[in-house]
Amino acid sequence: LIFLFWFLLFRLMFSSGIGKIVSRDPTWKNLTALNFHYFTQPLPNPFSWYVHQLPELFHKLSVLIMLFIETIVPLFYFAPRTLRHIAGILTVLLQIIIMITGNYTYFNILTITICILLLDNKFLDNLIPEKMKKKFLNDKISESVSLSFFKKSAIFCLAVIIIFFGTLQLYTTVFGYWNLPIKMQNIVKSISPMRTFNRYGLFTVMTTKRPEIVIEGSDDGVNWKEYKFKYKPSDLDGKLPFVAPYQPRLDWQMWFAALGSYQNNPWFIKFIEHLGKNTPEVINLLLYNPFPDNPPKYFRALSYDYKFTDFEERNKTGNIWKRELIGIYLPESRLN
Repeated sequence: LIFLFWFLLFRLMFSSGIGKIVSRDPTWKNLTALNFHYFTQPLPNPFSWYVHQLPELFHKLSVLIMLFIETIVPLFYFAPRTLRHIAGILTVLLQIIIMITGNYTYFNILTITICILLLDNKFLDNLIPEKMKKKFLNDKISESVSLSFFKKSAIFCLAVIIIFFGTLQLYTTVFGYWNLPIKMQNIVKSISPMRTFNRYGLFTVMTTKRPEIVIEGSDDGVNWKEYKFKYKPSDLDGKLPFVAPYQPRLDWQMWFAALGSYQNNPWFIKFIEHLGKNTPEVINLLLYNPFPDNPPKYFRALSYDYKFTDFEERNKTGNIWKRELIGIYLPESRLN
């Protein structure tokens, strides 16, 4: 059972690292990915702006260290005790750094939780204060549970299945789905809806620009007022929030919608429809509704390119962001 948790962590971390390498994304190849990451991630936090200002050499070294931890270190999850502990600690440190520089809900917490299983009881025993041991821990060692041959066989077969499909997932991550034999492709296709052994890749292709959608309403089609969100960038001098482990789903989905078009995000039109009705459950998801009494007659959505300011710009203007109009995301529309 412990081995399967190690294998789960290995799949998570190794897939994240090797996926970046085999994607052939130029930002990972030339080590510039972190030049963009801190301001293009879905919901930056206050530390994101400061880390972004660090020299390019720092960002390139950070990419190398991260790729090392995500591709080489996971191999030592199965190594003897000392090496396994070092691998676990390095993985935890990476997750803590990610937590400090971005809002990723429970992702990092869950990964750290699995990392605990890389550490044995003797190591963990040294970390727990004596007072806590006396208060919470029972010195009695529970008797080992005796399993029947049938139960042992069932557990063994289940472990083999998990390792087989997990290895298959790693293979498709490295070599691609289409390089599998037809029968294996059919197997992968049949288990994909289960969302258990699918390919996994975190930021395998780095977003180098940050388009943001600004929704506006108007009563006359001439004077427009902007709807403000609680967490996603809007005002140039707006604060960067700490929201993890909470995930503001609307603000998160607006990030994805901005990377595509409203035609590919049918929920966005429904969102506009509810703004046009001042639906309380939807309005409560926003920070500011410029039409609290009666909804506007017209709506439009503009697309802006957002970037972090530097120290000089921030000292001069007080702004965290600077933006440039890209174009129209949703043309001027009137409900009904």
